[in-house]
Amino acid sequence: MSNQRFDSFSKQLYDSLLDENFGKVEISLEVPGESLFIDVVFTPSPNPKGDTSILGLLGRSIQHRTIFETYRNPPGIDAINTCMFKRTWYCLELRRRAKRANRPFQWSDEPKLWIVTPTASEPLLKGFGAKTQKDWPKGVYWLADHLYTAIIVVHKLPISPETLWFRLLGKGRVQTNAIQEVLAMPQGDVLRNDALRLLSNWKIIERVSTQPEQTDREFTMALSQAYLEWEKEVQQRSKQEGIQEGRQEGRQEGIQEGRQEGIQEGRQEGIQEGRQEGRQAVALNMLRSGMTVDSIAQLTGLSLQQIQQLERGDVS
Repeated sequence: MSNQRFDSFSKQLYDSLLDENFGKVEISLEVPGESLFIDVVFTPSPNPKGDTSILGLLGRSIQHRTIFETYRNPPGIDAINTCMFKRTWYCLELRRRAKRANRPFQWSDEPKLWIVTPTASEPLLKGFGAKTQKDWPKGVYWLADHLYTAIIVVHKLPISPETLWFRLLGKGRVQTNAIQEVLAMPQGDVLRNDALRLLSNWKIIERVSTQPEQTDREFTMALSQAYLEWEKEVQQRSKQEGIQEGRQEGRQEGIQEGRQEGIQEGRQEGIQEGRQEGRQAVALNMLRSGMTVDSIAQLTGLSLQQIQQLERGDVS
């Protein structure tokens, strides 16, 4: 269960950070004929609108079509070989698509595989011929060129803004420190808000789970702090939006009394709408994580009908 919660968190992190400004994200892409799924496939946009450099190492890893396989616990030899098999299958599928479209398949079309693991032993890295490269941070190990594969050993990454998003996928003290770095980012930062929202979802799912993950006290406290910060951000944002709407309404009426009433009404409506949107966002992520409708209703306060509408996609 704990691995499933981390799996959900990691996929949501890629999906949230690698938005449509950069390209297209596909989650749990099935390998036909096999009981296998590719965790995340990212296809860069031909004309990206966003600046990938703000994502640091994550941004550098998505310059080409990319596969992410992310582990909560260190993968063994078989698991890494399976990842490489999935990359090979996907590459062959891309070649078939190119042939059907009557266009050449070039080396730049080869999908790159990034295996993200909290730790990795030296014998395992040596067995795959994985080596560091001087133009990449410590902790990034490359296999032979024609394998188009790199292993990111999270606990060996340098502590810097460049590596933050991968360290957030680490474990123990590494992940705890990364959460603290997210909390220290300027309030209002879009990436900070996205990370807090995802961590808050993890905290909520952990709280209602019948099998909570065995984590250390510092990590639990950091996760709780992230939840409280996200809740505060939602309330503050809702309050500001309500004030702005109220002021606008007051100006249109042209009298002071109407302006004050508009501010108050707008503030209250904005707070309520913001809280409702926050609950809906949490409920939607819980649905994607496989939680039951009854459990989500009990936790979020939403009705069964509202949650079922979210599940059908009837609520925008």
